[in-house]
Amino acid sequence: MPQVITQRIELELTLDQILAIVRQLKPREREIVRRAIESPPWSQRLDALLARVWSRVECYPITEEEVDAEVEAARTALYAQGSR
Repeated sequence: MPQVITQRIELELTLDQILAIVRQLKPREREIVRRAIESPPWSQRLDALLARVWSRVECYPITEEEVDAEVEAARTALYAQGSR
């Protein structure tokens, strides 16, 4: 069980208790908590994901025609599912 010491008061809290405390915070305060515990920040994760995507694009280039064909195939499959 996590222990928290604040203003010389020691508390032993369960995860459910910690979540209940966080839920009582104002939205702005919850956002601060979320950012503090998020590692790495979402922007770094997004940048890493985009870098991986672009590296795959460079390794496996596709033409505009191939993209159009895939989009059309996906649309056709969706329309077929919707007409059942």
